[in-house]
Amino acid sequence: MQHEMRRRTAAKTTTMDSTGGSRRPIGFGSKLRYRFDLALARGPLVVIGYLGLVMLAIILIAATLLTIFKLTGINGGSGKLSFPEAFWQSVIRVVDSGGEDGDQRWPTRIISLLVTLSGIFLAGSLIGLIATAVDQQISELRKGRSAVLETGHTLVLGWSPRLPTILSELVIANENHKKQAFVVLADRAKDEMEDELRRLVPDTKTTRVVCRTGDPGSVEDLHLVNVTGARSVIVLAGEEGDAAVVKSVLAVRSVDPTFERIRVVAELESIEHAETLRSLTDNRIATVQADRVISQVTAQACHQAGLAGVFRDLLDFDGDEIYFTAVPELAGHTYAQVALAFEKSAVMGVFSDGVVNLNPPADYVFAVGEELIAIAEDDDAVIFSGWRDETDIVLSDGIAYEEPPQRIAVVGWSSLGAAVIEELDQFLTDGSIVDVIVDRNVFTAADVIVPEHHHCEVVVHEVTPGAVSLVGVITGHDYDQAIVLGYRRTMNASQADARTMLTLLALNKAWADSPRRPRLVAEMLDRANVDIAQTTGVDDFIVSDELSSLMIAQVSERLDLQDVFRELFDVEGCFVSLRPAPTYAPAHATTYASIVASAAARGESALGYRQGSGDVCLNPAKSTELHLGAGDRVLVLAPRSPR
Repeated sequence: MQHEMRRRTAAKTTTMDSTGGSRRPIGFGSKLRYRFDLALARGPLVVIGYLGLVMLAIILIAATLLTIFKLTGINGGSGKLSFPEAFWQSVIRVVDSGGEDGDQRWPTRIISLLVTLSGIFLAGSLIGLIATAVDQQISELRKGRSAVLETGHTLVLGWSPRLPTILSELVIANENHKKQAFVVLADRAKDEMEDELRRLVPDTKTTRVVCRTGDPGSVEDLHLVNVTGARSVIVLAGEEGDAAVVKSVLAVRSVDPTFERIRVVAELESIEHAETLRSLTDNRIATVQADRVISQVTAQACHQAGLAGVFRDLLDFDGDEIYFTAVPELAGHTYAQVALAFEKSAVMGVFSDGVVNLNPPADYVFAVGEELIAIAEDDDAVIFSGWRDETDIVLSDGIAYEEPPQRIAVVGWSSLGAAVIEELDQFLTDGSIVDVIVDRNVFTAADVIVPEHHHCEVVVHEVTPGAVSLVGVITGHDYDQAIVLGYRRTMNASQADARTMLTLLALNKAWADSPRRPRLVAEMLDRANVDIAQTTGVDDFIVSDELSSLMIAQVSERLDLQDVFRELFDVEGCFVSLRPAPTYAPAHATTYASIVASAAARGESALGYRQGSGDVCLNPAKSTELHLGAGDRVLVLAPRSPR
């Protein structure tokens, strides 16, 4: 008896707690339920597999019984079935609940009924599980965690209000290329990102937009979006600022330590962080600071009327842009000859051994392997049109174009104001004055931190809210330019733009009867408000987020463009200027090619022209017939001082 009790006790599995006491025995049914729970936890596909095995087992058992006992009466027949035939008949009864209607003998009917009932149960379970599996797969897709199989795509890490502008520009850039992809990895819901991009950029033409949810600073998530197969990587400064950007760049560096396979453009708020990041990566990545871009274009816009539009044309993909092109025919020819060898492209420099050289000397000789830097409508529009000679050249005396001292009013203030004054100071002639006018309810004179300046005097004025006090200050001086800055970071974009438009109306009314109306340059934080603000009489607009977005899109296509824009915006290098037309054009009608030749003779590169106060015509065809007078201007790329 004791032996029998020990045997029965051993037949049951028991567990011991931490104190050595026994717990409730675990029976076979509990184990089976536990295994079933584990199978369900592994997902519906595992359960579908188990059900398939059960169904196969039932079919095999039924076929075996029909064969061994030599049962007849299947579908009214009297003959015995072979095993393959019995297997097939069992399969039919599992998948078709009416398959047993023709059976005549009771043993056969009973087996068919049991097989059919099992099939109904299993088929219903399978249908439910398959539907669940499909729902789970759709749910997983909505989570944005599936792998991206694109190659040669533009990868954006992080989410920013600038993202739609970048996408719209790259859509234009990709119009002449098929099957391009724009992939976004950000810590946001996939469907939210897709809905917002679809709303703001409804037509993506040949570009596919793919969004994934994840951490841009995670190496695992970077592999999810195929970072190694990306054509370029754009890292945006979102809500977390520079910290998230640095983390993402370092994550990309862990995949490509030398940044030789992946070109990276990083948006940073701090200039110090940008310089540090470039230094640590041996200048293998490009960095863009939004405030710096805005301040530089603002300074250019105040420098001369029309330049803001020129730089916008160069920064966006709608119109003419800057391209690097290898042209073998140029080897052994001078820069002056090359400037005339492209009918529909404006030559502006050469790219040699990784160095950008804008507006080289006229006698510079192109070498084999060097690339041409030119302005064209598209990358396939830089076409060599043959060598030509121009004899209708105006040879000037080479006297430098000097600008008189100016008085500029800066209405409004923000962190951007200091950068604008710093950039303006580089262009202004000694003796210039900059009046900073701020609303004392937003900023006081003590809050205005003016950077170091050398060529101008900065005077800060406090005014009370409303137009009366502002008009009282500006009418007391004779201004050449006026800049209206938005109160960024002290109010939202809509409030800042509303204040800017009211200020523009007040300035326009104050100077309505002035014999020499100053030029108005305004910063609009939201591009959507520009069309409304056009009615205020402003001459140029500087749209903050848009300008930096345009530059990011351009540089992502070719990192060397950063060096081009850096020199164009830097007063110490070559810069773009509108010069009096008689310096380059004869008094009679001529072609634009003769103006290009005249500019080359002066050591400058002609990029376009402006007639009267109209818009600048950038990159006209060389065969364009012109008759420019004293009131017209030629757009040239020239050194700060003559050669």
